[in-house]
Amino acid sequence: VNVIRLMEKLYEKIEDGKIAIVVTADRGRGKSCAIGIGTAALSHKLRRAKGRVRILVTAPHISNVQSLFDLTKRTLEELDYNVESTVEEGFTRALKAKGITIEYFKPLEVLRRQGDIVVVDEAAGLQVPMLFGIYRKFNKLVFSSTIHGYEGSGRGFSVRFLSLLRRDQRTEVYECEMEEPIRYAMDDPVEHWLFDTLLLDAEPVDLNEDDLKFIDKMQVEYYAPKLEEFFLESDEALRQFIGIYVMAHYRNNPDDLGIMMDAPHHTIRYLSLPSGKIVTAIELAEEGGIPREIAKKLALGAWIAGNIVPDRFVKHTRSLEFGELKGWRIVRIATHPKVQGRGLGSKALEFIVEEGRRRGYDWIGAGFGVNYELLRFWLKNGFIPIHISPDRNPVSGEYSVIVVRPLTEKASKLIKVANREFRARLLHSLHEPYHDLNPKVARLLLTSDTESLLDDFNVKFTPVQICKLLGYSWNLMTIENCFDSVLKMVRKYFADRSENRPKLSGEEEIILIVRVLQAKSWRVSCEQLRKSPPELMDAVRAIVRQLCIHYLNASENMMKEYFVTLDSL
Repeated sequence: VNVIRLMEKLYEKIEDGKIAIVVTADRGRGKSCAIGIGTAALSHKLRRAKGRVRILVTAPHISNVQSLFDLTKRTLEELDYNVESTVEEGFTRALKAKGITIEYFKPLEVLRRQGDIVVVDEAAGLQVPMLFGIYRKFNKLVFSSTIHGYEGSGRGFSVRFLSLLRRDQRTEVYECEMEEPIRYAMDDPVEHWLFDTLLLDAEPVDLNEDDLKFIDKMQVEYYAPKLEEFFLESDEALRQFIGIYVMAHYRNNPDDLGIMMDAPHHTIRYLSLPSGKIVTAIELAEEGGIPREIAKKLALGAWIAGNIVPDRFVKHTRSLEFGELKGWRIVRIATHPKVQGRGLGSKALEFIVEEGRRRGYDWIGAGFGVNYELLRFWLKNGFIPIHISPDRNPVSGEYSVIVVRPLTEKASKLIKVANREFRARLLHSLHEPYHDLNPKVARLLLTSDTESLLDDFNVKFTPVQICKLLGYSWNLMTIENCFDSVLKMVRKYFADRSENRPKLSGEEEIILIVRVLQAKSWRVSCEQLRKSPPELMDAVRAIVRQLCIHYLNASENMMKEYFVTLDSL
């Protein structure tokens, strides 16, 4: 009832600002059902007021919203609506009644839609950047989150997203925590057993001032526990480990616990303080050692479970040799939320690399949804990007990147080749499909190695292209008249990793990526770079002029005297 009353707040008109309803609960409290009833009542009220209403529903997976749709439909029918359901592959995707449309979309698709209200169910199962994307786009929102569970445990949602939401002065936030269970009786022993067995209420341990001093001095120990003893006999340490582990990712599953316990190629490590408190949790998976005949099948499209890094490497470079090499993939590395950014993750990587060498591994790798901060973390620790997914993940809204750090000379040579091919492909693909890749991420990826690509590119300009570049650089024509030549010049610059290449600033490189490599319009580029059109136009021209001076030995006098002749052609 409290949830339904809160949702009535969304009926109110807002002039300038946002309204967010936040419903949290442990499992089995009926939050999705309550929101379903509230959605039906609200859509009925809005339809009567404005004639038509469209409500968008999203969640990590369409299965998450079936209870919501079921109660919405039944409530609308109680209100004498004739409800038409759209069902796909056994899941209800949309409900339509007179003047009412309620539709499910994947999180990434929601950002491209328009609606009166957005309902985000199992919000903790979405990454925080996606939550903020939805929040920024819409003014009336409902967020539902499980507090203790394996959808991110609700804590990434509450610690990072909800705390910032509460501080936004433009947003009226109404919260309701549902405590009374409907799936169990109060204090039901089955529920207690479930929480205890699956560690649903595991939390990171509290850290005191002495612990923080240990961390400042980097007084940590690296542990490789015996799995059976750790999972079956060390309850307190296990709870600390899982409490950190589930906070590091937006999607968790009870199977994660089983895999760490039983999967023969998975293992765990952790960093502990002298006080015995765990501050960093790590899951590792051994991959590789794939015979060439099987690697050939991989290259032709086959899939071997549990070999993510070798699979992408072999498929995209056709290198069967890399498949034979063995390594560790870092499935997850998570640091206590109170002490993130203090070097513990980098210290853990040092220990992992050292142990990997002792074990005779050839590489250490990782795959993740890429953002600027996370990519910087991996690059500064010696990891090299070798692959980026062609599409954004429909749930997280991020591109996935694979990075690898070589431990042997053979691995180093193969990874260097893969990175070179990767950078060349990205340099030619930023206009499509990576036109929406964060330009700061693109810059890090393009400059992730010091080896030049100029030999591979063999960039040469025709006399006509030189004339166009000179004309653009000295104000004789617009970029639209010579975009092909400017694009070629900018690609040459990013392919050139030599010491004597032009010294552009980070901001200048970002400008070239957005306007030229990603080929965004002046309007979009100005909005993204927060510059006025004249300011940005002058900046692009000045940068290209600088490149022409360096690579063509150009000058204003050359522009006036350089003409195309039959002999030059």
